[in-house]
Amino acid sequence: MASQVPPEVLELIAAAARDTGVEVYHAEISGRELRVQVESQSGASVRACSEFSHALSTRLDAADFQRRQYTLEVSTPGIERRLYQPQDYAKALNQHVKVLARDGWVEGVVEAAGPSGITIKVRTPNAERRTSDSELTREIAFSEIREAHIRVPDCELFASRAGRGHGSRESRNQELHSNPRILDPLNPVERNQ
Repeated sequence: MASQVPPEVLELIAAAARDTGVEVYHAEISGRELRVQVESQSGASVRACSEFSHALSTRLDAADFQRRQYTLEVSTPGIERRLYQPQDYAKALNQHVKVLARDGWVEGVVEAAGPSGITIKVRTPNAERRTSDSELTREIAFSEIREAHIRVPDCELFASRAGRGHGSRESRNQELHSNPRILDPLNPVERNQ
C-alpha cells in the first residue's frame, strides 16, 4: 500500500527537481521504496532521470534518510500515465482515459476537469443500430474515482503502420512475415496466400 511522502522528504525532492530541471509528477512511499516520477517540457530522458536520482540520493543521504533502508525508484509517468491529482486530469483534457469509479470501469475522452470532478464523453454501442456508436457525457466526482489512467487506443499506437500503402512491396512482405500461417518455409502454397 502506497503512503504519502513526509514533508521533509518532499522538500528534498523539490530541491533536486529544481537543480536538475525536471518537474515532479508524483511521489509515494510503498513499503521500503521511495518512488518518484519526473517529467520535463522536452520529455524526461533516461539521462534526466539518472541526474535527478543522483541529486536526490545525495540529499537523502545527507539528511540521514538512508537509516530507513529505502530503495529509490525514479521513472517517468509513461505514455499511459496514472492520474492522481485534479491538475493531472486538467492536463488530460481531450485525451482518452480509463477510470475505475465506484460502479466500475469507464472509458472515454476527458471533456472537462474542475475542482470537484471530471466530465467524460463515453462511447457506447448503440443498441438500436449496430453500425454506429452513440456518445454520452458522464460526470464523475473525484471522490468516486479509485484509479485512472491515460489510455492510448490501439488505433493510435499503430497509426503509422496504417499509413503505408498495402500495395507496396514492403507492406506486402511485412504482412506475409507477420502472418501466423507462414510457419513452414518449404510449403510454397501456404507462403503465397
